[in-house]
Amino acid sequence: MPDFLPGVQLARHYYFEAVRPLLGGLPHAAARLGPGSDVLGFDTARSTDHDWGPRLELFVDHPGDLRDMLTRRLPKSIRGWPTHFVPPGARVRSMQPTDGPVDHYIQILSFPAWSRDLLGFTPTGDVRPLDWLGAPWQRFAEFTGGAVFHDPDRLLTTARARLTWYPPDLWRYVLACQWRRIDQEEPFPARAAEAGDELGARVLTARLCRDVARLLLLQQRRWPPYSKWLTRALPPGPATDSLLAALHATTTRDRENALCTALEHAATRQNELGLSAEQPPIRREFFDRGYAVIGAARYADALRDAITDPALRALPFTGCADQIIDNTEVLVDAHLTRAVVATTLTPPSNGGERAPQP
Repeated sequence: MPDFLPGVQLARHYYFEAVRPLLGGLPHAAARLGPGSDVLGFDTARSTDHDWGPRLELFVDHPGDLRDMLTRRLPKSIRGWPTHFVPPGARVRSMQPTDGPVDHYIQILSFPAWSRDLLGFTPTGDVRPLDWLGAPWQRFAEFTGGAVFHDPDRLLTTARARLTWYPPDLWRYVLACQWRRIDQEEPFPARAAEAGDELGARVLTARLCRDVARLLLLQQRRWPPYSKWLTRALPPGPATDSLLAALHATTTRDRENALCTALEHAATRQNELGLSAEQPPIRREFFDRGYAVIGAARYADALRDAITDPALRALPFTGCADQIIDNTEVLVDAHLTRAVVATTLTPPSNGGERAPQP
């Protein structure tokens, strides 16, 4: 194989040098979006062994025999990388040279259909609260990452700009729910250690580190990617150093100090954002037990109190898809994820049970 180059760059060469010359006057838009480490900018030479290579999304309303035409006429390689993928139609595919037709990795469909499959909705008009809360962060990252190569009607460009980040009140709500998650477990590592459960203390610390990492990304207006890339997306700094120190700590006090230091950085950043009433960004004692915590509930409550939309302010601290669901099989199904979140947002019926969803 040739020297590695980022997949989005390869996709650009593929489109302009190999694909576009074959399209003639066909109305279309072209991009490299959707699943893939290349779209997030995290691909390396290791990524080339599967689901990486010359890939494109072609958005065409009436494709006709476009797929078959490309199969017959595409070059066998671009910039030294095979354009043929095997096995045919599999969920995971890899590049392979061929002397015959090219089984290409070009997704061809309309933009609305592609958006509904990825996000569960089409962001060409108003984006409702359920749209924002019912799609995983990873999907928003895949939609707004990558690159657009051809967009004559600016449909993709406008939709991507619309989903760059939450509207202010929804941002407050999601941040409040993330602080709430931290509040629910921040004293647990010390309690587990006090009870002689060192394994439990370390597991709980790791859970909190994940939630703090997500909080830091949300504060930076960056969609948190899924677990493989979560901390790769974090810029280095004192907060991430403290998270690493918490995971390396071998004593209860060192672990607690590192976690509190990371949370003090997050609390300071929360005040700087100006989204809610400021709270003292310093650790405090958990009741009279001698455990140090940040008191994350303060930030959750302040953020929810600052929400101006009464309907959003009345929502429970359940949050968005990633704050509710921890099952990959659900999160990769846009419509199932949306249905789960919709259930949590439905007001209870008079009998105290949530109304069934259509």
